[in-house]
Amino acid sequence: MCIRDSMMELLHGLGDNGHTILFSSHILEEVEQVAGLVQVIVAGRLAASGDYRKIRRLMTNRPHVFAVRSSDDRRLAVALIGEKSVSGIEIETTGMTVRASDYGDFTRTLPRIALDQGIRLHQLVPSDESLESVFSYLLEA
Repeated sequence: MCIRDSMMELLHGLGDNGHTILFSSHILEEVEQVAGLVQVIVAGRLAASGDYRKIRRLMTNRPHVFAVRSSDDRRLAVALIGEKSVSGIEIETTGMTVRASDYGDFTRTLPRIALDQGIRLHQLVPSDESLESVFSYLLEA
């Protein structure tokens, strides 16, 4: 086991035992792995506080990006493009990227449409739901 893994294990163990840990880093991927709650400070001011996934979902001024793979991406794209929560679709050889203006509406609508069309969903992954994305979006604001 490397030092990094040992440190992560120690931090998780302390947190699981009710200890509060103050962890500051510019390596946001590591913060994401350790922290349950984050305080995002931009230009010396508190820009956001809480679970970074919830913070991202509250950013309604920016479309949410999803990687979607299905049994028939083109037919699914045609069915989705008319939905009010969908603001754009790109079809690639490995699936499609969907931009949605409303996270909740899209994630409720997609399964219904796929079922209605007889299309199997293989993957639905939020592509920009990371602490790195949240931080960069807050910097732009």
